[in-house]
Amino acid sequence: MEILFYCQSCNEKITTDQLSLLNEGKCPKCHSIEGFSTAPKGENDSFETLRVINDVELLEKSFE
Repeated sequence: MEILFYCQSCNEKITTDQLSLLNEGKCPKCHSIEGFSTAPKGENDSFETLRVINDVELLEKSFE
């Protein structure tokens, strides 16, 4: 099974072989340098809803 990568700007799909041949890491379709991911751009990004808490908050939540 081939791994596909998705442009994080335009969502263009490329293969691992195509990824290795990119000129300066730019997307062949939109020429963006935002990068590629194995998850399509439209999938929920867990980092968008990530909440960072400090130690005090963690302890308060753990022992309530």
